[in-house]
Amino acid sequence: MRNHFRGKFLVVLVTAAMLVSLAGAVLAKEQVTFWTNHSGEPDRSTLESIVTKFNESQDKYEVEMTVVPGSETDVAKLMTAVAAGTGPDVYLIDRFTTAQRAVAGALTDLTPFIERAGWKPQDEYLPFAITESTWAGKVYSLPFDTDTRALYYRKPDFTEVGLDPEAPPATIDELTQVMDKLTKRITERRFDRLGLIPWMGQGWHYTWGWAFGGEFYDVANQQLTVNDPAIVESFAWQADVADKYGIAAIQGFASAFGSEAQDPFIAGKVSMIIDGDWKIAGLKIFGPELDYGITNIPTKPGVGPVTWAGGWAMALPRGAKNPDGGFEFARFAAGPVGQEIYTRETSHLPTIKALVDRTDLLADPRHEFFLAGLPFAKSRPAVPVGALLWDELTAARDYVINGDKTPQQALDDVIDRVQSELDKNL
Repeated sequence: MRNHFRGKFLVVLVTAAMLVSLAGAVLAKEQVTFWTNHSGEPDRSTLESIVTKFNESQDKYEVEMTVVPGSETDVAKLMTAVAAGTGPDVYLIDRFTTAQRAVAGALTDLTPFIERAGWKPQDEYLPFAITESTWAGKVYSLPFDTDTRALYYRKPDFTEVGLDPEAPPATIDELTQVMDKLTKRITERRFDRLGLIPWMGQGWHYTWGWAFGGEFYDVANQQLTVNDPAIVESFAWQADVADKYGIAAIQGFASAFGSEAQDPFIAGKVSMIIDGDWKIAGLKIFGPELDYGITNIPTKPGVGPVTWAGGWAMALPRGAKNPDGGFEFARFAAGPVGQEIYTRETSHLPTIKALVDRTDLLADPRHEFFLAGLPFAKSRPAVPVGALLWDELTAARDYVINGDKTPQQALDDVIDRVQSELDKNL
């Protein structure tokens, strides 16, 4: 009798163990690895919120986010990890590099996933954003956010030097004059404050090239035009600034800058800076008492209002271990829920058409200024040498401001190096 009871007890234990094991197997989620290089706030914590929201929204996948430092155009770390079998299933890519990464074989074609889902992303996203995510008729990334750029300026600094804080510079000539008036020197080559460092923040080659009236690419003829006379002039203007204030002195002054509370604009070390809409969120956190204004990027007379839109996208690296899970997270993060969270928390603009008019998502009314720029915003050429062109233009700019090349020579060299690579992939 005792043995019979013991046998029944053992059967119950084994059965219970099996049920627990089966339940665990049912409840276990497939792991999805997500990489981003967004390490600053509020971007990092907002991405973490999107991950948490996705994990809570379904029972199949569990996303783990990892911050992997790197620049927008550097894909070497990703490719090394993928080759070693330790890469992510989904990662945040600077959207304008999509075509180049697709041609290089670094990305998974999302078209089959999209077709299985019966989804038409072209109907959902802003046209320029989905164009940047597409190469040769195939979608390789899902647009996540977008942005526009403007001139931020510190109103107290303007008042201090006798400038009207409600009349910021509108032209390049006005900007040059205001820069000098706002600059506070300790000695001729030592500064307590600079009016503007043209290449700081979002003062990129594209920014000033367009502000001077240039164009970087001839779509009809598939030819780079980065040595457009207007772009050459924009480089020459930056060279003049570097020469006037001393490039070594500027670089030495800027070396003490940091991010967040050490941001030079917040700390009062630069009076003006070209930056994107996301800066509003950072200013709210790290410079809540700062009185600042936002205005259009100064241009050459007759050029008109200028800004440009960029943004990021969710992509699956080729060879991802869990592409299905990666796609599901990518679609969620780049979808209405993910983009609404990101817009509310970071002040970036959405790329989903249905959200663009949702001004209730904008935490700061000043953000509407950037929203108003979308209709005339330019975007970088969606070409399979996008990242290469960016890097070569950046190097050319650095050669020029350091006095190593003339603007014409530097930009001619970019054409020589990049056009042949473009031709190979057209």
